[in-house]
Parts: sequence; structure tokens; C-alpha cells
Amino acid sequence: MVVVTVLVVYFLAAMPRIQRTLYQLVQAQRRPRATRIGNEIFDQTGGYLLGNLITSLIAGTTAFIWLVIFGVPFPLLLAMLVALLDLLPVVGPITAGAIVSLVSLTVSLPVALATAGFLIVYRVIEDYLLVPKIIGRAVQVPAAATVVAVLLGAALLGFIGALIAIPIAAVIRLLLREFVQPRLDSA
Repeated sequence: MVVVTVLVVYFLAAMPRIQRTLYQLVQAQRRPRATRIGNEIFDQTGGYLLGNLITSLIAGTTAFIWLVIFGVPFPLLLAMLVALLDLLPVVGPITAGAIVSLVSLTVSLPVALATAGFLIVYRVIEDYLLVPKIIGRAVQVPAAATVVAVLLGAALLGFIGALIAIPIAAVIRLLLREFVQPRLDSA
């Protein structure tokens, strides 16, 4: 985790230089369009990542508050687990909900059932209210495409594939709009 954090910091610090180098690989007459498209890809990907971090932080915070109120053991650790697994679309929140509900079972069956119900209700609220407002504006990928992308990404590359599926779907959508659609329209 430390190595990944250090690499992320280095990449973020060097990102403008990396972008300039990549844009210089494109022919001079095509460079303005490539720069515009590249900047849009970076903006959408960055918007997705930031939005995903925000929704995960909200999920972890609400889970922590719930777990403290009901006296579930290890509330901070479980809340961090909820926040971390919330980064993984579709599968992550389900896994986190199951683990937290099982740990809540150590308090009592009603607390475990209430916790499972709370996490399900929170998941619905996040999916239908938070995600469209926070991530939907940045990425603009249709809901059906999101589900297909996550399932395909998870099947091909596992956890990492599911994590990067939505930004890749946004990039594919952008490339189709910029390159394929104009050619089809002119044909």
C-alpha cells in the first residue's frame, strides 16, 4: 500500500510532463485535437476517481456512525472496510455489507438484521441519489453500460478490472463520439 501511495504521488506530480510527452507523439497538425480529447479523457477519469472517493468516504462515515450507535465491535475498522470496498463497483458494497452484518451478529440478531437493512437502504440511496449527482456528471456513462462494463472488467481482470471499468467505458464512449460517429455520419 505504501508503494502504491508513493507511485500515485509521483505520477500525479509528473502528470503535466507525462501529458506533454504523450501529446508530442502525435503529428503536429493533429496535436490540437489530440490534446483536446486527451484532456477530456483525463478530466473524466479524474472526475470519476474523485467522485468515487467522495462516495466511499460518505459510505464509510455513515457506516461508522451506525456501528457506533449500535455498539458493534471494531466500528472504525469496519467503516474503513466499507469505504475501501465501496471503491469497487457493484461487488464491493455487497461484500462489505455481508462482512459488517456478520460482525454485527456478535451484538445480537436484531442489530445484525438492522445493520443489513441499513446498508441495503444506504446502497440504494447511494446508487440512485449520490452516484448520479457526483459521478454521473463527470463521466456521463449510461447506467446499463456501467453495469456491463463492471461485469466485463471483473470477468477479465478481477478486482482491478472492475475498478477501472467505468473510466474505460467513459473513454470508449468519448472515442466513439470523436472518431467513429463522425465517420459514420460522413459515409
